[in-house]
Amino acid sequence: MKHIINRILFATDISQSALPAFHTALTWANACDAMLDIVHVMGVMHEVDLDSAVANRYIKGQRERLKSELDQLASQANETLSAVHVHMLEGLPVNMIATFAQTSQADLVITGTHGWGGINHVMLGSVAERVICQAPCPVLSVRDVEAEKTASTDKLNFSARDSAPRHILLPIDFSDCSLDAYEYAVNLEKSFDTSVTLLHALGPFSYSLDFTLSRPVEDRQHREKVKSRLADLTKAFTREGFRASYVIKNKPASEAIIETRTESGADLIIMGTHGHRGLRRLIMGNVAAAVLRQSPVPVLTVKSQKFKHESEKPARESVQATHL
Repeated sequence: MKHIINRILFATDISQSALPAFHTALTWANACDAMLDIVHVMGVMHEVDLDSAVANRYIKGQRERLKSELDQLASQANETLSAVHVHMLEGLPVNMIATFAQTSQADLVITGTHGWGGINHVMLGSVAERVICQAPCPVLSVRDVEAEKTASTDKLNFSARDSAPRHILLPIDFSDCSLDAYEYAVNLEKSFDTSVTLLHALGPFSYSLDFTLSRPVEDRQHREKVKSRLADLTKAFTREGFRASYVIKNKPASEAIIETRTESGADLIIMGTHGHRGLRRLIMGNVAAAVLRQSPVPVLTVKSQKFKHESEKPARESVQATHL
């Protein structure tokens, strides 16, 4: 069986918070029979005098320590995988990860996210968010929830079995990028035994100046069209023998996604993103970034996914379009 994922890039800062992402990478590489590239990027240290003998000894020591830790990860990965490669790069982490993903033709990037908050996060964004914007392929962001709860530096006991998705939440707004995520989820289910919940957020009802609902007839008609479209999209999963259902919520998208994730018990969110960069993204934000910051479960973002194999023809081609 051909898989949608044949090569995985696991980007790590070699911290304890990256362990859940590492075990997720092992699980996904095993399920998809994929090659695994373990990548660490040493950041550029502009403040270090490279002509100094002390600085050079420090940098050499750092390289040797990091290489040793990467080799330990590779040794663990080699216990279950047949193709594991280690890469230690130097430069700007986000740029180097995106460039390596491009040159290696990675099908998926997996990275951890520390779930940083506050003004620095709003203005600068996390490494995970910036990787999502620049990577040429889907990105799976894995948050270390347990470490955030315990604030412990002790090594946590993770099971690779816990990293396999069992229930996918798939937000759908019928945009091209959300339908790209839908196509990806249809193909991904061939690698995992999962169920899926499709979610459409209608947003708050609109009210007129006298606080009565505006256009109730049109609102009902729109809701029926949404239900019809979701039912058609759900059939693509059930035809393949997978369990699937859909939910409609009258809430803003990010709020509806987080709430439905809790209600459904989903352990993976797959969603499309336009991957906006620059001032517009910093000021306006987007749903994917909001979900990434709040979700306790991994979030897989799909941006302009291109399918390589004949067996991966877009699933939505078989769904009769319903104009909303």
